Amino acid sequence: MVSRTPIAFDVLGTCFSLDPAKEALRDVFKTVSDAQAESVIQDWFHSAQRDFTYLSMNGSYTPIGQVLKSTLPRILLMHSLVPASSASPSTTLSTFDSSLTDHIISTLTAMRPRPSLSPCSDLLLSHDFCLLAATNGALETTRGLFEKGLGKDVADRWEYFSTDEARVAKPDPSVYVNIWKKLGVEEGAEKEGWFIAAHTWDLFPAKKAGFKTVFVTYEEHLVLPDLFGEPDIVAKDLEDAAKQIIEREGAQA
Repeated sequence: MVSRTPIAFDVLGTCFSLDPAKEALRDVFKTVSDAQAESVIQDWFHSAQRDFTYLSMNGSYTPIGQVLKSTLPRILLMHSLVPASSASPSTTLSTFDSSLTDHIISTLTAMRPRPSLSPCSDLLLSHDFCLLAATNGALETTRGLFEKGLGKDVADRWEYFSTDEARVAKPDPSVYVNIWKKLGVEEGAEKEGWFIAAHTWDLFPAKKAGFKTVFVTYEEHLVLPDLFGEPDIVAKDLEDAAKQIIEREGAQA
């Protein structure tokens, strides 16, 4: 059985890992352990996501790449990787020691694909699903990540959507309406599609917008149904997600 059922994927953390940023942090700060690097980089991304969303909510949408760059000195200070005396309250990225930030920032365009991304993509494309990368990141950066991770020929078979287009951040409900529109489904029309993410905060509004949802457990681990409800599928990785979607859709793997 073939399908043109659309499947939207979150990108940062879901399709691509933050491992290069963690490795860069350890290159810069030689005494940092693997566990500490994990904590620092996750805190950087989560707080940047918060600030990105709050700026958008208040009519000051700022591309997430800029938010990540601007907030990196703060994270390094908050985790005591550099002494508080090395900065003032008015310190910005441009006045901070670039030898501590440049290498880490360079990883934003060199994120590593999850090992299960390629088999997931191959499996779903072979069953004629329509695949869309739906990101808070920049459109061209996202295309570049998929081209490096999957090869240009495969990446060209994906569609791409960035919140930069409407300058409204996920998880605003309008973003998921715009994702449906990108997939050719107008507001009020019958909806049939999936949304895959490693973040429950992303799946919650996606389900409200009419998507069936897939939670991939390798980052947040817990569904937290008392807060976000139950996803339609819980998967250990993207390949597992693809297999379960195909089974649900009645296709033969």
